[in-house]
Parts: sequence; C-alpha cells; structure tokens
Amino acid sequence: MYFKSTYYTIHFFKPVETLRNLYNLGNEVLIVCSTDSMRDFKSRTKDFLDYLLITSQEYKNRLDKITCFLVDENEDIISIVKDDRMENPDTRLIVPFCYDELKNGLDEDHLKNRMRDFLYERDLFGIASPLNSESLFFGKDRTNIISELYGKYKQGEQGGLFGLRRIGKTSVLNLLRLRIQRENGVAVYFDCSQYHRYRWNELLKQINDRIISQYKLSINIEDEGRYEEKHAMKSFEIDIKKIYEILENKRILLIFDEIESISYTTSPSEHWKKENDSLFFWQALRAIIQTDNSFFSFLIAGVNPKMVEIGRINEYDNPIFGIFRPIYMELFDFDDVKTMIGDIGAHLGVRFEEQVVSKLLEDYGGHPFLTRQVCSKMNRELMLNRVERPAMISRYAYLKKSDEYKLEMVGVIEQILGVLKMYYPEEFELLKKLALDGRKSFAKELSHGEKEIQHLRGYCLIEKDDGEYFIRIKSIEEYLNAKFEYEKDITDQSEKRTRLNRRREKLENRLREIIFFNMQLKYGKKAKEKLVLHLKGTTTDKTQEGKIAEASLKKAMEELYFSQLKALILKDWKDYQNLFNDRVRFEQFFDLVNQSRGAGDHGRSLSDEDEALYNIAFRFFDGCLADY
Repeated sequence: MYFKSTYYTIHFFKPVETLRNLYNLGNEVLIVCSTDSMRDFKSRTKDFLDYLLITSQEYKNRLDKITCFLVDENEDIISIVKDDRMENPDTRLIVPFCYDELKNGLDEDHLKNRMRDFLYERDLFGIASPLNSESLFFGKDRTNIISELYGKYKQGEQGGLFGLRRIGKTSVLNLLRLRIQRENGVAVYFDCSQYHRYRWNELLKQINDRIISQYKLSINIEDEGRYEEKHAMKSFEIDIKKIYEILENKRILLIFDEIESISYTTSPSEHWKKENDSLFFWQALRAIIQTDNSFFSFLIAGVNPKMVEIGRINEYDNPIFGIFRPIYMELFDFDDVKTMIGDIGAHLGVRFEEQVVSKLLEDYGGHPFLTRQVCSKMNRELMLNRVERPAMISRYAYLKKSDEYKLEMVGVIEQILGVLKMYYPEEFELLKKLALDGRKSFAKELSHGEKEIQHLRGYCLIEKDDGEYFIRIKSIEEYLNAKFEYEKDITDQSEKRTRLNRRREKLENRLREIIFFNMQLKYGKKAKEKLVLHLKGTTTDKTQEGKIAEASLKKAMEELYFSQLKALILKDWKDYQNLFNDRVRFEQFFDLVNQSRGAGDHGRSLSDEDEALYNIAFRFFDGCLADY
C-alpha cells in the first residue's frame, strides 16, 4: 500500500490470550512494515497509522486503536520511536522492531521485553499537555460536543466552549481541528494569552498572517498603513476574502482559546480590559459575518461565557452579546471514569477495583485531569516498587494513601480555581461560602435568584439535590476549608477563641522555625551563644534563663515566650527585612497578635471589631510567609 510516496505492507494479527490479558490488546492488532529507511517517521509513518486507525472506514473499527507494531529497515527505529514518545507523550503506543533483529526469529522473551519497554514503562496517566490524537480521548459528551461544534462550523454559526481549567477544552479544540482538516475544511487556532499585547487592529492582521503561514498560501498582504485603526476593519475584510478565495472558497474557522485574555474586564492588558479594543475587534468580525457568513465563523473558548453575556462595553452595545448558547464541558460520570482509567490502565498493566473508581469519583468529582494525575501517582508507585504487572489497585491501597494524593493535587486545584479567583471573584466567593459556611448560609446569598450561580453549575462545581446545593468535587471542598479555615463564619465564643489560639500557635511555630534556621545559618556553632546574648533584658524569669542556658539551640527555641521572638527578629532585622518588608507594620501587627492571647478570656466576649483587627494582623504574616 502506497501512502505519501512510501510503500508499506500491513498485517493484522490476533494476539493469543496471554498477550491480550497482559497488555489489553484488542481482537486484532496492526503491524506496519516498511523497507524505506530514508522516509520521515514523524510526517509519514505516523500519518499512515492515523489514517489506518482513525480515518479509514475499512480498518478503524476492527483494530486496536492504542497499540500497534512497526517493523522497519532502519536500525535506529527503536531510538527514533523512543525520542518521539518523549516529544509527543499522547501519541499511540508503538512497539518497534528492525528487520535485522527479526531475521533469526523472535522468541517469546524478546517479544515480551520489547512490549514491556514500550507499554508498561510509559505513564499514559501522567500526560499533562492537551491531546492531539483520539487514541486517549474519553468522555461520552465530548464526542457529542465536537460534533455539535463541527455542525456550527458547517452552517457558518458561531460557537462557545467553556469550563474549568484543565478539564480538556483545548483537547476538544485540537480534535475539532483534526476533524475539520480531515473533512477538507480550514481551522486556525489562537491562544489569546499570546496575543493580548496586540491592539485590536494589530490582532486583525495577525489573524490573516497566521492563516497564510499555516496553509502556506502564495499571497502577499501589503501593510503600508492599511492596518492603522481607521483602515483596519476594511483592510481585514478585503484580505480575508482574498484568503478565502485562494483556499478554494472553504469557510475558515477562527478558534480563540483563553478568551479571558482579550476580553473586556478580564484581560491582563489595559487596552482590552478597560478601553474599547474588545468592542472594535468584535465589531470588525461581526460586520463581515452579518453580511456573509460563508467566509469565516468563530469559536471562543474559556472558563466563563461572560464576554457574550455583558450587554455593553463601556457605553456601547456589545457586538457579540447573546450571539450563541454557551456549551459547557461537563465532568465525567461513573462510566466515563471507569472506562478512562480502565482502558488506560489495562495498557499499562494496571487494574482498579470498582470501589476505587467510586472513591475517585467522590474525591475528584469526575474531573478527568485530576483523576488521571492521581492514577499516575499509583502507577508510578507500582513502577518504583517493581510490582509485577498486571497489578490490581485495591480499595484498601487507595484509601491508605488518599489523603497523601489530595495533598499532592493541591497545586492543580489552585490552578483550577485560580482563574475564578482572579477573573470572577464573585463566583469564587460564593463557592467559598458554600464550602465554609454550609448550604443554609449559601442559600441566603442567593437573594436575587439563581442567576448568580449559573456559571458554577455550568462548570459542574456545584449541583442541586432535593432543593439544596453541594460542592461536587470533594477534594476542592476540603481544599477551600483548609485554605480559608479562618474565614469561616462562626458565632460561638468558645469556637472563636479556639480558632484564634490555633492561628496564633501556628504563626508562633513558624516564627520559631525561621529564627532557628537563620541563627544556625548566620552564626554556626556560636548560634546558641548569640541567642543568649540577644535575649538579655527581654525577661526577668530566672527559671527560663536557666533552662535556656542548659538546653541545645533547638530546645532553647521551644522555651521562648512569644514576645521574645519579636526581640530576636529586631536584633537581626537585616536578615528578615526582605521577608517582612516594613519594620513598623511588623512591630504593630506582632503586638496585635500578642494581644490576642488574652482575647475573650475570663468570660469576656471577643468583639467583632477586635476579631477584625486580629485578622488583619494575621493576614499580614500569612502574606509575608506565603512563599517561605
């Protein structure tokens, strides 16, 4: 069979039961053979594999879509495939052989070792970049989303795709582009986080330049002031029509991802955020589409559809207000999670008890990236412990380390929530309210109906059951409770005092640790001697002086009063000034924290005013020590 001027022979084999069980192979597996060692593996052979396993109606439904074999004359084919695997972690599993090693026959051990090297040693769960192929694409609704967006493109309609960070939007966009290209259409992707520094008129020119570059078109667009603000809209219209004609009258899909970066009120650049760049940009696109939608359509993607929900940009009508119905990326249900981790795990020799699937769904709510990353942790532990594959992950093994996994997912959770916190703080505060203060307090916040929470429901972060709202992702709820534990609304005086004391003790321990390490670093063996010297005049407690004199530096630190920590820091202020920045504020807030020790004691109530002051002081230290 010829493909891109290279001749291949293809074979289908039915793996024996042992191989099927060990490597989760399908009923039939593809073997591709080539004798043309001069061909380019990336641009030819990989495209040929995609053609056979994805595009071809004749073969795609009968072959294993993830694993295949490649036999090549090139002696370096094994290292070539390994290098490509490093560069493209989401590519399918290719097990390579060269002809020379097969000439004398292939024994069972050789085959198993090679398959183990290229299947078990690869962590498919740990892929963090957006997918560029369908081999690891899961989720029932996602295939439907691609079909719906493709239908909009064919009809010349606009579309919008929204959802949480890391939920798979860019993967869907990549696979939509692949489908359009396979159907001989035109699609161009723009990551708006790389374009917000351009002004609206400059971005119009960037669009045309990108299409010309991507499709290698023989057209020269003159600039010479044509894209200055007063000419930009007309010039863009003329040029996009020229490009459309050169592309044989194929409609162009413009995909704008990370739309917050060029949106009114959310962009990092002032000209998009506060000025009229967003207004003029969308006016330019909308004007052409309203006249004739055959030239191009656009699709925007981001966390939140706010850009099409605000009625006005400054004092002018928003050109894309209500232009489409937002499509949200949903979280996985039980069957989706089971299929995803089951299929991926089986190719790696990892199986999961069904109760593990249930616990993963409970802890991570069906968020595919979080779920895969936790499975990656479990898979790597098997690798480190050299557990024989196939191996089973039991519910007991998962429960034993589930708290540890949640701690390791904190960074990802902060990424997921970071966009809400930065761009949509009202939604973030509502989510916090539900996590910290419970369903009844949350319900009181919805005084103007449920419109305020439609985005949170769209993200599937919260769901309604029997008239009450719940946070769907348990690990996110636990993160919010831990991160903002001191913001919880409590009225019981005993609980208030307990929380205040716990917060002060936490700060006190951190300061002791910081001072201990600084004195060790600065004074070395004389650290204890310097500690005693610095403490002179800070106390009249002879018992304490005696204990400190006899103790090691570490033990001596434990004997210090809270007020003495301040004295030690001020003695070596130059060592701490970068940490606390402002000496006056440091002293004021330290004294406030110290005063909190007696707050609410002896039956006195802790007033709201005093509590607010103490919180300001604690937040100062939390901010200073956040990255320590």
